[in-house]
Order: sequence, then structure tokens, then C-alpha cells
Amino acid sequence: MLTCPTTAAYNGIAPEAAKEWLNLGASLRYFGDGFQISKLIDGKRYWRIPVMEGEFVCEEKAGSMKSIGGGNFLILARDEKAAVAAAERAVGAMRKVRNIILPFPGGVVRSGSKVGSKYKTLMASTNDAYCPTLVGVTRSQLPPGVGCVLEIVIDGLDAPSISAAMREGIRAACARGAARGVIGITAGNYGGKLGPHHFHLKEILADEHA
Repeated sequence: MLTCPTTAAYNGIAPEAAKEWLNLGASLRYFGDGFQISKLIDGKRYWRIPVMEGEFVCEEKAGSMKSIGGGNFLILARDEKAAVAAAERAVGAMRKVRNIILPFPGGVVRSGSKVGSKYKTLMASTNDAYCPTLVGVTRSQLPPGVGCVLEIVIDGLDAPSISAAMREGIRAACARGAARGVIGITAGNYGGKLGPHHFHLKEILADEHA
């Protein structure tokens, strides 16, 4: 986050929920090379680190706790323009849901992966079944007309929050979907090899009262 323009970093974990504390600003402050400034506000210490854009403000400590990963869905679209527009709508809606993060830049993934590889040293490799350029040379899962696929990955503090975010994101991505070039929505299936938490799209979207 230090490298990204306009960002700041604050602790978002309640003290009673934190399992351990990380020296966030306490370590990053040294990047200021002696020009950093400490501020104590309401009993919390913050660091102002000068950078070329202005300054990076960072809380000294941040709490950490176990969370859940594994939420994801794929947007199957006619072309890149349609896929990006749908992904941006989805990200905008999902960022309003509490207790989740979208861990990739801009919230969107172009390089979706599968578990395993032909190269034994790699744990993961490109998800060839969803690569439009590989239709005809691999066991493609793409329906006709798909020219671009983008993935959105969601991590969160609990499963209901991740499910809620996925629901909102899918609805936003599909708003007037056919007219906007969205052909379908699916999700990566990793055969249970990426952890115990599974998020099934049919179940998530069937909950009309959520």
C-alpha cells in the first residue's frame, strides 16, 4: 500500500478480536529515512512518512485474525470491453459489503489459475479451460461467443460476508447482461484442494431473502 498513490493504512480489527498485533507503521516508518513524524491521537500512534506524492499515513500497529479465502466467480463476456465493464460494476457493488476484501489490484484478475501444472515445480498454472485463445486445443469450458474472461476473488472474515459480496457482485455484473455483452457467470472449481470453504453459486443466488 505504501507504493500506491493516495493510500493510507489503519487498523480495522477491534482490539478484542485481534489474535496478534503486527508492527505495521512501527516497521514501515524507517522508509522515511529519518524524516518520518510520529503523531499520538486518542491514544493511538500514527506515522507520517514523506513520499514523492505527499505523505503516507500509517497506524503504528494493526491487529490480525484468521479469515476465509476462496470466494470467486468468473465473468464470461463477448469481448474485453464488456468483461472489464462488468467487472468494474461488480467491484463497485462488492466494496459496499463489510468484512470482505478483493485482494487483487482493482479487485479483478485476468490470470485465473488452476491447481497443478505440467511443470512439477509449480503449484498452479493458467486456467486453460477458460482461456479464449486456447479453444480448440484444450478441453475448453467456454460457450460459443466468449472472447474474454475475468475473475473476481473475495476474502473475508466469515463465510456469510463472502457470500453476500458474491451475490451483490454477480447481480451487478449481470445488470442488463445480454445487452452489455455478458454471456455467463461461473466459478473456479478446485476440487476441494484449496481449503475447506466452498461457495456454490446456485446456493448463493437462491437465497432471495439475503
